Amino acid sequence: MILLEEPYISQTLVDFLEKTKIPILSNNFVRRTLSTNSNLNVIEETDFIQLYRNSDYPKLYTVSEYALDWIYKTLGDDKLTEKVSLMKDKAAFRRASSCIYEDLCFLEISYANLAEFDISTIALPAVLKPSVGFLSAGVYTITDKIDWENAITDIHRNFVRQANSFPDDVVKDSSFILESYIQGREFAIDLYFKNFDPVIINIFEHPFSSGKDVSDRLYYTNKVLFDNYLSVFTEHISRLNNVLKLDNIPVHIELRVDERNRIVPIEINPLRFAGLCLNELHCHITGKHPLSYFFESTIPDYTSMWNGKENTTFCFSIFEKPEEVNDKQLDINKLKKLFHKHLEIRAVNNSKLNILAFVFSETETSDQTEINNILHIDTLHLLKYQA
Repeated sequence: MILLEEPYISQTLVDFLEKTKIPILSNNFVRRTLSTNSNLNVIEETDFIQLYRNSDYPKLYTVSEYALDWIYKTLGDDKLTEKVSLMKDKAAFRRASSCIYEDLCFLEISYANLAEFDISTIALPAVLKPSVGFLSAGVYTITDKIDWENAITDIHRNFVRQANSFPDDVVKDSSFILESYIQGREFAIDLYFKNFDPVIINIFEHPFSSGKDVSDRLYYTNKVLFDNYLSVFTEHISRLNNVLKLDNIPVHIELRVDERNRIVPIEINPLRFAGLCLNELHCHITGKHPLSYFFESTIPDYTSMWNGKENTTFCFSIFEKPEEVNDKQLDINKLKKLFHKHLEIRAVNNSKLNILAFVFSETETSDQTEINNILHIDTLHLLKYQA
């Protein structure tokens, strides 16, 4: 069972749903965007709820946090709502898992009290972010008092406007969490829980252009990375699930690994894998849609999935619209020149997303030049016309 919602669904996902006939909730988004597609198994809300409640082990997936409001208010599964709320509220999650991450300091600060908070009372660097967030919205790295003052100014000016683009359950601007900056490499993991055990599907590294970069520009994976961290992350997430008690549910986890190999989750996104089609990089690696493992209760063939791709790094890039110009027409040819081998380019024409395109690509694992170039490119140079 699946809930399709704003802000984006891919044609690859639609094709998968046509083939599998997985039940889709008929909501305003589906009626508006997919009403002419007769090959989808779209069912009305009453029947969808009944099907869910009659299932011993219902499998529910959402494409984004836009669907959570319907789950909270309409589905009527109190246990699921409790689990989802715990994962989406960063402060609540930190409190629940504090027995595992005892040396991680955090504070919850109301929006009304941000300006009066004395940043000199905590150890820096730190990260300020909304208790509930999406797409790095309202995330600030604080290294000194100037960073703090700039963050507060930006929140007052821009974050409130940005938050209005998302439902209240996605970006809750009434509460922020200020926590220790976790040094180290950042990873994004897609998995589901089967009999309370984690089944990992995707492991991506999320590099940044600098210490203050909090963007979602690029993610990548390869055999060495995947094999090195599969058992490590599986063991750690199993330990974390002793606290969370999750089962039969897909999640997307973002975490960091420091130089001492200490693992600390940044956030856990329930009922979905990586958003905005990042999870579909898996399709280019194995030929299978990542959702198939969850809905079929199967485990990826870790031994064969990299056959013939042992020296290949697979990348997913997000190219944001530059704010400096009004005319933001993407020049596809300029974009293609960034890549040794682009596998797929998905141009984005969506008023809810400040994004020009998603790009799936591959490069030699031994050569990091392309990855560095992508991280540092100014998207202004990818437009047809520059003001």
